[in-house]
Amino acid sequence: MSDGYGPFMGEIRYGIAGSPITHSLSPLLMALMCDHLGIVNRTRSLKIELVDVSIISDALAWGYAGSVPNPLEWALTQAVFGKFRTTALLEKAVIAAREVKIPASTLGAKGEGSPLFSRTKNSNVLPTRMFDDEIWMNLTHPLKHQLDSEAVVSIDGSREIKSINALRWDGKGWWSAGLDGAGVCDVMNHHGYVPEGSVLGLVGGGGAARSTAKAWSQHGGLICILGGRRELGDGPWSKSLTEQSPDVIVNFDGTTPSFEADIVLHAAYGQMEGALEERIDAMASTPLDGRWLLVAQHLACWGQLWAPERIDDLPSLDLLLNRLVVAETTLSQYA
Repeated sequence: MSDGYGPFMGEIRYGIAGSPITHSLSPLLMALMCDHLGIVNRTRSLKIELVDVSIISDALAWGYAGSVPNPLEWALTQAVFGKFRTTALLEKAVIAAREVKIPASTLGAKGEGSPLFSRTKNSNVLPTRMFDDEIWMNLTHPLKHQLDSEAVVSIDGSREIKSINALRWDGKGWWSAGLDGAGVCDVMNHHGYVPEGSVLGLVGGGGAARSTAKAWSQHGGLICILGGRRELGDGPWSKSLTEQSPDVIVNFDGTTPSFEADIVLHAAYGQMEGALEERIDAMASTPLDGRWLLVAQHLACWGQLWAPERIDDLPSLDLLLNRLVVAETTLSQYA
């Protein structure tokens, strides 16, 4: 499949920025998506880095500088990106994942709803043809609430609620979006619950929780606050708050208390153990593992910010999740 970006040699530099980040699966997802879309080829290269910073200006400085001064080892390969070991193992993982053409039936959609965000074109205009070199970045803790510059164009109002988790430098300027909420909506939709007519129980009040509250309420859903270490506060979701019992719950607090709801999604994910079949079974069980959310928000990043012109070519949520588990299992064999 052609990438549609022209004949010139260019580079995509991708960074996952925050702290801690050495165990992040986002670099693996980036490699899987570039392979699926055929973006990395003889005309375009991919450079991945872990950007361990706690201040947003340092993350942007990485974008301008071109590299980190002291590269970190990626926990999945015990080596830094760019070294032979990581490059070779990442290639093995991608090749193994590529063999998955049809996702496991246990991961399939439970409802008949259509994806809400990652396949819905944003009304804001984004450049659709890549420049020779681009920078894509995911932000995680503690950076999501720190970006407050009008020099960075927000495509979805995420700056106003201090919840940005994705950036793009297109060669002319920075663009940003907050797509955690898009991910939550897609995960719940995949499991049979669309926002309209449903009550979402929300644990936590940080950037990802604010993004979720905004997205869920914008699509007609109600929100029941279930506490957490931080308060959600006021926002565009305020008129959608309710004390009704939740149909589904998303937990952003990192703890794993027991909840009463049809679907419970924990945003956090940890290291997996066991054979591939065991890991797939774990993904299909409840409460839902944070890999569901990671994959969904990553798809939304591609569809809304990084490559909206390829929105119709994105893999399904369950297919990408299945491939991620295969790739992660492959890497674990060399740990």
